[in-house]
Amino acid sequence: MQAYILYILAAVAGTVVLYRVGSRARNSAATAPDTTGTTGITEVGPSEAAKLIDERGAVVVDVRTLAEYEAGRIPKATHVPLRQLPQRIGALNKYKGKPIVVSCRTGRRSAGACAYLAENGFEEVYNLKGGIRAWAHARQSIES
Repeated sequence: MQAYILYILAAVAGTVVLYRVGSRARNSAATAPDTTGTTGITEVGPSEAAKLIDERGAVVVDVRTLAEYEAGRIPKATHVPLRQLPQRIGALNKYKGKPIVVSCRTGRRSAGACAYLAENGFEEVYNLKGGIRAWAHARQSIES
């Protein structure tokens, strides 16, 4: 019975986190999608993201589900599902001094993740505009 109660509490907490991160995604997408402002977030297309990765050593953080990630991803992407981002933010702290490109399927979930990273002290955060779909459409490399 005690395990069941803990499971319910964990599910409720996860729902709250998803709601908050999703809310941030909608707000950040509506306010400043293509500029670096006070949030420190910039939207970049696939070619700009590839340039950041190749020339500046940007770290790619993929916030999709495990199934989506395993189906194909940007080479060397670090997988941190959006639901787990608050719990795993500490593991990403080592990248605070590097540019970070955040990707998802279409760019919406990653926008929320970008806002969360910026709120937690990451200064150079880039949202992959159009997500992995745009990346694949631009014929950029995908690994599986």
